[in-house]
Amino acid sequence: MHLCTTAALIFSLTFPLLAAEGSEAKWKEYRNARFGFVLTYPPNLIGTREPENGGGREFHSGDGDFSVAASAHFLMRDDGDSLERRWQDELKSLGDTITYKKKSATWYVVSGVSKEGTEYYHKLYLKDSNWAAFQITYPHAKNARYEPWVARIAKSFVPFLEGDFDRL
Repeated sequence: MHLCTTAALIFSLTFPLLAAEGSEAKWKEYRNARFGFVLTYPPNLIGTREPENGGGREFHSGDGDFSVAASAHFLMRDDGDSLERRWQDELKSLGDTITYKKKSATWYVVSGVSKEGTEYYHKLYLKDSNWAAFQITYPHAKNARYEPWVARIAKSFVPFLEGDFDRL
């Protein structure tokens, strides 16, 4: 077999494997019609059915290792709901497994590794009386594989599109 033909054959067999992992393939986009947020995710993730209230969706890898859930809703200010309260609840519930945390006036992020070995990344945004968030989980042992996905999802997430969406 000619060297160029062999190289072409190897490339044609290898490239689809890379694309299947989501590193080279065109990522998909989920646009939430009710609350106006956008989540970009790898093409090989499988989405769950959107709930009747239109609050968001979950996407999982075929083997169940990687999961990303995006959702939005209203703050229940009458019940004391606020960015600060949600931030404190996250910090309390995740406790000593947190490895990174940062908060601003309109968003926060908390990430770490649970005692069971699950890597997590939670980010919540606030605008007026609405919140939009996403949460990612995967086995810590597969951090090298999934960390680029987390970075891309976090960078491309759009919490509030312009326009008339369900706002109080």
